[in-house]
Amino acid sequence: MLIAAALVAAVAVGAVSAAALLLGRDGDGDGVRTVPPSSVSPDGSDDSASRPTATSTVTRTPDTGRPSTPEAPKNYRIAKDPRGFALAVPKGYVRETDGPRTYYSSPGGVVRIGIDEGASEPGGPLAAQRRSDAAGPRDLRGYRDGEVTETTRNGRPAALWQYTWDGSGADGGARHTFDLCWEENGRMYHVWVSAPVDRTREARRYFDTAVDTFVRR
Repeated sequence: MLIAAALVAAVAVGAVSAAALLLGRDGDGDGVRTVPPSSVSPDGSDDSASRPTATSTVTRTPDTGRPSTPEAPKNYRIAKDPRGFALAVPKGYVRETDGPRTYYSSPGGVVRIGIDEGASEPGGPLAAQRRSDAAGPRDLRGYRDGEVTETTRNGRPAALWQYTWDGSGADGGARHTFDLCWEENGRMYHVWVSAPVDRTREARRYFDTAVDTFVRR
């Protein structure tokens, strides 16, 4: 009788251990979740029911595909601007401001990278750029070849405005400008590059790099 009782007890303990192992593995197979054992008080009673059960939550952050600080391509540097953004600009470009606008200009100011942040405008980026294009002949001397193209930036609606104009007297001749406008978190952003027309291809490279690396910090 004693031997039979011992065998029954051993089988019961084995069954409990197997059940604990099965409960310990998550259904998706990603790992083992530890199940805390019952706690026995000094008087021999089980007080596990009176203790809160520890839980953990795993939060997965969506992959935006864009680092918080961009990397600088060769011959560029990352400008971490005091106004709370960063972008890649050619080495040797210096920072200037004009009211809410920020510029990074080449030595002598011949090529300029501009950044502007402001409140959203009615109709969004496309409507804003079309209004600027319509006002071009009034606001920009010798304005011509204006074109506004609807596009996106990081999945957000955007509009590219490019044009040629005669520049100011200090600019030394006709210039071409690329200007991208988009909305983000309720704000409207512009990043543009202006350069002499004979440096348009170079300006387009600077523009593409500035837009691609621009982030809020």
